[in-house]
Amino acid sequence: MTIIMKFLSTSFSRVILCLSLVGALTLLSAQSYATDWRYSVRPGDTFWSICKEYTVHDNCWLELASHNRVANPNQLSTGTQLLIPMKWLKQAPFAAQAVYVVGEVVFSDANKKLTELVSGQKLRIGSKVVVNQGSTTLRFADGATIVMNANSELMISSSSAIKQGRAQSIEVHLPRGEIQVTVPERMPKTQFRVRTPSAVAAVRGTKFRVSSSMPSADGQNGQTRSEVLEGIVAVSSSTDSQNVTAGHGVSTVDGQGGLEQAILIAPPRWNRSCTDPGYVEWQTSLSATQYRLALMEDDTVIDKVISSVTVADANYVFKGLKEGCYQVKVNAVDSQGYNGLESQRRLCYQPQLAVPKITEVEFDRAELLVVGEQLQDAVRYRIEVSEDNNFSSLIEAKTSETLTMRLPVDTNIKSIYVRAQAFGDNIPDSDYSEVVYLERKSHKDTLIGIAAIILAFVAL
Repeated sequence: MTIIMKFLSTSFSRVILCLSLVGALTLLSAQSYATDWRYSVRPGDTFWSICKEYTVHDNCWLELASHNRVANPNQLSTGTQLLIPMKWLKQAPFAAQAVYVVGEVVFSDANKKLTELVSGQKLRIGSKVVVNQGSTTLRFADGATIVMNANSELMISSSSAIKQGRAQSIEVHLPRGEIQVTVPERMPKTQFRVRTPSAVAAVRGTKFRVSSSMPSADGQNGQTRSEVLEGIVAVSSSTDSQNVTAGHGVSTVDGQGGLEQAILIAPPRWNRSCTDPGYVEWQTSLSATQYRLALMEDDTVIDKVISSVTVADANYVFKGLKEGCYQVKVNAVDSQGYNGLESQRRLCYQPQLAVPKITEVEFDRAELLVVGEQLQDAVRYRIEVSEDNNFSSLIEAKTSETLTMRLPVDTNIKSIYVRAQAFGDNIPDSDYSEVVYLERKSHKDTLIGIAAIILAFVAL
């Protein structure tokens, strides 16, 4: 069974025509797309000139017309899409570029072995990209982007861009994994297709996700699921057809003709009242079984995912962040596995020392002993002593590399307040500790205490 999905930003009056065109394309195997390059005919082009400029095949100009079922080779209309076998080309054209890579990501050109993918690497038609861990962002000539998540595999099947300056038709094959595609609104509109084992998504200026799962070891069929974030999708299968608008998802199981549509959970609302470093919180959704977070570089033009995590609670603390600003996205996940609409915010992280804790304070004649817990990343501590809890006037203050200090205190002072603060290198100072209050015992209290100890000893 083949499912055909047409993402539209045009009127519904063209849906039937679009579905018919896409339906015809689905009769061709994914392999045929992997071995053909799409060329968009320009003014003045002939089969002879096209073959001479781009191919090394001896009989190209004779065979290209029949390969594309062109009845009259002398009549080529501007904009016509020609399929040129990859093996005829002088060199496989570049179709995309990896603009961001993190984690374990590899690629291969045509039949070559897998090689580590690095940022800046250009990818030709026929290239395969595999994300084992982490993510990568691919950008195409027309500005369209694909973000590949972990455990995903994608092949660039075709592209119509070489010297034409801009891509007019792009197709990728997703046998497994999950991607998010953003196709910008531009003129002329680029046709962007995502093909899975059971679906085709043809896009013009929209934003959506596609996930594809392979058959499991226990015999469960693979599944294709798509979630529309912007635009409209017309979905058709062998037994059903539906129009799916933004904010909805659709899924199908390999080998079954039915389509199941669902409403995506609304984007969560951020709670910005808590400003603890690295902490994010959002309002819960009654329909959510979990939430998915993505931490990204501070780029609002292209998504560059540093890491992603799935959590059960409506809050999370990003640990180990470097100082700076980031973008964070969150979406709810429902019981069927649909990822809902997403909310995005900027998160600026500035490392901060923990608050020191004073564990012991006592008078020792004309000195005050203060002991506290050592903190990671703290290089020095400051103890302040005052007769009032506002610390408007300090009796004594001392700085040391450890939080164990002795400070001189006049024996005539009967009560004090003590607090501590920690400092680090290139890290903001900590907040003050909880204030500790201490009263000096009188000589009478001391004698009574000694007498009590003696009496207790005698009683033994």
